[in-house]
Amino acid sequence: MRAGVKPSRRLGLDLASVRLVLAIAEHRSLRRTATAIGMSEAALSHRLRALEDALTVSLFHRSSIGVEPTKAGAAFFEEAREALRVLDLAVINAAATSRGAAGKLTLGLTTSLSTGRLRTALSGYAEEHPEVDLQFVEGDRFRMVEGISSRAIDIAVLHGAPDDKLGEPLLLWHERLHVLVAQGHPLSGCSEVQWSDLEEETLLVAAQSVGAEAAKLLAGRMGRHGRRPATRSHSISRETVLSMVGMGLGLTLMIESALGSLPQGVVAIPFAGGDQALVPLTAYRDPSNDNPPLRRFWSFLKRGYVDPARVAEACDTDRRALAKARSEAMNRASIGATSLAGSVDVPVSRASTSA
Repeated sequence: MRAGVKPSRRLGLDLASVRLVLAIAEHRSLRRTATAIGMSEAALSHRLRALEDALTVSLFHRSSIGVEPTKAGAAFFEEAREALRVLDLAVINAAATSRGAAGKLTLGLTTSLSTGRLRTALSGYAEEHPEVDLQFVEGDRFRMVEGISSRAIDIAVLHGAPDDKLGEPLLLWHERLHVLVAQGHPLSGCSEVQWSDLEEETLLVAAQSVGAEAAKLLAGRMGRHGRRPATRSHSISRETVLSMVGMGLGLTLMIESALGSLPQGVVAIPFAGGDQALVPLTAYRDPSNDNPPLRRFWSFLKRGYVDPARVAEACDTDRRALAKARSEAMNRASIGATSLAGSVDVPVSRASTSA
């Protein structure tokens, strides 16, 4: 800010009048300017005088052949053009942000983006909305949920079935679980692995990856037979876990999207077992978060990245469960009604005898 200039004295400036005097400076004539913008010359002259009074400077030298900017006017016009350019850009950016076409979108991740549908989804959204600043936060499940609650994270993609307690959920798709072993491990030549194949193995778990959720899944499968996997949890990255696997220090579990480019000497083998080896991915948001890019990204996911078969299956399961509950309730009501009817004492008429 220039010394001696008080902003409060400039707040009453009429931006429309500023644009008018810039037009006059371009045409170098009040008459030509009035004709170009469709305004009377008298009205244009009045607006010019009012602006000069507000600025307390003369902007033009007037003559019979037209007008020429004064020294003060030339300086004002140069900076006014830049100010209006910045203001116009701010208006455009604000409108783009309100449409979700610009702004910032922060995503929380517990899985890798090395490959898979999540990577494809984010690439597609970035291509459609290049003005949106995509930012990523990695961490464990607790950090993701806390970030959504505090608005530090707009949307988080977590492993596991939808849970309303974590935020507004959107079931996306399911990915097959894989076990990663070192080349030469007894399992490395298998086309598929069974849960029981890992009974005697040491499972390496990276705290900020799908490994933690996968370890719970594995424990649940093996726990049915009274066994639990030996796990070692580390606060390390995906790359470090893969290096440890390659060194023969244990196995690890990953879903398809985390496989990507594996280091030499590490083999990925899918689990057998159909749906029991599938891990759901669910997106979460705070429904009161009105960030426009978030709304657009949420709609983008629903439009092209929700597994319709899985959603329909989940809806069918809910409908079957509701129908079963209603049927059981009706049966209980019917049994209760029959029991009550059988317990009522029905009076019997008897012929009276006279003494």
